[in-house]
Amino acid sequence: MQNNVLKFIYILLFMVLASSCAPTKKAAYVSNFDESKEFDNQADQKYFIDELADNLIRPGDELYISVTSSDEGPTNFNRTDGQRVYDVELISHYVDNDGTVKLPYIGKIKVTENTLQEAEILIEEELSQFLYFPSVSIKFVNNRITVLGEVRDPGVYFYNYKNLNIYQAIGYASDITEFGNRKNVVLVRKDDNEISKKYLDLTRDEILTSEWFYVKSNDIIYVEPLKRKKWGIQTFPYDLLISGISTTLVILSFLNSNGRGI
Repeated sequence: MQNNVLKFIYILLFMVLASSCAPTKKAAYVSNFDESKEFDNQADQKYFIDELADNLIRPGDELYISVTSSDEGPTNFNRTDGQRVYDVELISHYVDNDGTVKLPYIGKIKVTENTLQEAEILIEEELSQFLYFPSVSIKFVNNRITVLGEVRDPGVYFYNYKNLNIYQAIGYASDITEFGNRKNVVLVRKDDNEISKKYLDLTRDEILTSEWFYVKSNDIIYVEPLKRKKWGIQTFPYDLLISGISTTLVILSFLNSNGRGI
């Protein structure tokens, strides 16, 4: 009878230990690792993506536009009334829905569907009618993403460059927790009047060449929890249970050994 009880407890202990550990594969990203091969024999892979398409200026972007020229007198650019400006939003230019920004001297000028370098040349050509050898520098500012769900630090994050990929975005939130479902990450995106929702599998290489690899400003990323968290398993007192089972095993083993000695 005691042997059957011991066997049952051993089986229960094994099941508890197995269920309390998150599988390593579920925590891996873009993993095509072939376990049948040695690490040194794994084939390296290269992927080619069109970064230019994601480096274009679009409506809703905020641009910091700096203009210098050889004119002796001050210009209407970069004036802050002698005060230092610590919030870049106060001196940034918002790209309207019609794709234009409004600048001194030249008024509204369309900059969308141009790269930053192309927009700089375009504005320099327009300003050359009013300024002597103008030089224009443009940067993206105040891009933001929202990362929610099973990440260590959910929240809204700002970045000042264009090509931010989804792994970098999740890195801002200090990575997905062990209870996050890397195979079912939701990305919500608004383009003009259209809202798109895409389910992404971050464990597959296909994401690297997907149109969703690079995030856009105002994207929302939501990491769903694994089923084991939905069931509340992550809060189960494993330490207490394992301690109780271990104590029971010791007592039963002691009683069993004493029974044989009598």
